[in-house]
This record gives sequence, structure tokens and C-alpha cells, in this order.
Amino acid sequence: MEDPLYTLPFIKDIITARKNEIIGVAISKGGRFKIGKKRSKVVYAISLILIMGITGFFKNVFKTLKFKFQKKFSTILNIENPGLECFCAKKNINVFLIDSPNNKKFINVLNNLKPDVIINQSQYIIKKELLEIPKIGVINRHNALLPKNRGRLTPFWVLFKKENETGVSIHFVDEGMDSGAIIVQKKFQVENDDTFNSLVDKNYKLASIAMLEALKKLETGVYTTLPNLNELATYNNVPTFRDAIKFRFNI
Repeated sequence: MEDPLYTLPFIKDIITARKNEIIGVAISKGGRFKIGKKRSKVVYAISLILIMGITGFFKNVFKTLKFKFQKKFSTILNIENPGLECFCAKKNINVFLIDSPNNKKFINVLNNLKPDVIINQSQYIIKKELLEIPKIGVINRHNALLPKNRGRLTPFWVLFKKENETGVSIHFVDEGMDSGAIIVQKKFQVENDDTFNSLVDKNYKLASIAMLEALKKLETGVYTTLPNLNELATYNNVPTFRDAIKFRFNI
């Protein structure tokens, strides 16, 4: 997904470091507000204000709106387009604009490309048909120390549960939820003054380092993985308004 706050810089780091080995980038529809049809986006936005704080929330809103404005009017304003499609074009990397990674037409494209590895950073559950395409596998960045905290918005749940450490896991994607074998894991301590935004910042400072390390391991063809045991797993959904209230007021 083309999330300008964190995912986009992370993907650009990977492209910059490994541009000669990348055979394509797919940009899917949807973003961080893809929370399911039964959930109110307004209530979710209010929940995020409680989780991030007013300053943190509107700082992120401003960054997102600025990105969209610059992307739309870059030609008129004669400024650099910050979008991923333009970034890839400058590096001669093919871009595929897709509705979903599981789209039949895109599956056919991938079958023809025959990639060794697919890095998934969309908000979609990847289906078996796609998982079976790459020679080595589909891999993912997850902002938690798997098998703990599988699921969505993990930095929030780390703080909500008052955990003393967290980190980033690069893992294989299977048909479960964040349940594939772990390739690389980076840990750091949760400090008393950490906020949701500070934890996310720390996660993403490690994310590209961890992903590039994982890719280096995979290309050797000889590597070990860490177990991602279901019996030790914890699962998180998108926080509810009640969860956000409890978090903000320490109830």
C-alpha cells in the first residue's frame, strides 16, 4: 500500500538498496483505514486520536494530506512527485496498479515474471494461489516479536499490555495470520516515556535493516529460521473505541 507515513519510506529503502534485483512493484488499493465493512471509520478515527494524542494524530493527517497534494499537483507546481510510481519509473522498475494482490489478472502477471521472493506490505490476506508462485516464498514485515502480537496495530497492543520489549519480525507468509517461520527478528526495549508514535518510529528505523538482512540470508540458499509457534501466539484485532478509552485514561 502507498502509505506515505511509514510503508512508503520503508519500500523506497528496499528499492534503493536492491534496485538491480527488483523485477516489479505492485501498488494496491486500500490503506490503513481498511478495517472491514462493519467498523465505522469515524469511530476508528476518534479511536486513533485517543491512541496517538491530538498532536500525533493531526501531525500524521497533515503529512498524509501534504503527500496527496504534492503527488496530484507536482506537475503544475514543478516539484518532485513523492509517489511510489514516479520513484520506480526513475529507476526503470515496472509498476503494476492493482485492486488486490489476489486479483486473477495480477496472479497471471506474477506467474509470467517467476519471482524468487515477493515482499508483501498490503493490507490484504494473501491467498494460496499467490503464495505458491515465488520460488523462495512471500515475506512480510511485522511490527512485533512474533509469535506474540499477531494481527493489526501491534505497537498499540504492546503499550496496552504494558510489555517491556518489542521489535520487528521478518517472516514467511503462509495461509495463517502472521504465522510463517521467522527469518530475522530485531528487538528493543519499551521505555517508560514511549508513545504509540515513538514505538512505530522505532519499529520502522529497524524495518529496512531487518528486511535487507533477511533478503541477504535468503539469497545464500542456506539459512535457518526461528519458530513461530501457534501455542505461544497472541492475537490482536483493530482496537475498539473502548480499547482506546481504556488506553488513554489508563483504566
